[in-house]
Amino acid sequence: MSASLLFFIFSALVVLLLLLWASRPSKHRFTPGLDVFEALSQSRHSSRMSHILQALRPADTEFLRQTGQAALMQTVRRQRKRIALNYLDQLQEEFETLLEISRVLALMSPEAVGVEEMERWKLSLVFAANCAFLRWKLRLGLQPFSGFTLLSDMATNIARQLEAATTRIAETAVRGSEPSATGHENIGGL
Repeated sequence: MSASLLFFIFSALVVLLLLLWASRPSKHRFTPGLDVFEALSQSRHSSRMSHILQALRPADTEFLRQTGQAALMQTVRRQRKRIALNYLDQLQEEFETLLEISRVLALMSPEAVGVEEMERWKLSLVFAANCAFLRWKLRLGLQPFSGFTLLSDMATNIARQLEAATTRIAETAVRGSEPSATGHENIGGL
């Protein structure tokens, strides 16, 4: 077999695996209505990112090494790395929840939600790839600061888009429920 044929087969397998991964059922199922709005109103993991980044800074535990407690320093760093990995899992779950909310809102009001299915798939793929890369950086002991910022920004941007969409949906609902001015005159004239 030639190298180009092997590369083609490998590429086809990668694309097939990505399509299978993208078509998997979502973990979060929302019924249209209040569940979606309740999920949007929950606190975001990105608000805790500064604490995670501070805990991962080597200077934060360097005083332990300087006082002769290197074993304790390693233990603390290992625990903080585990916490950061858990935080990363939660951030990824939050992002997937936001994508599922965008799907539900698109069903409720297609004109109000601008994120198309292909765009959601791309965002999900990019987010998952960045999460995987960041996990490896954390496990190898590399500094992951820019990775957390990128993921947090992605989650924040989609949350803002969804909040704007829910505002448009609410405004449309309010405009649709307001009685017309002529209706008031007719009622008042009776």
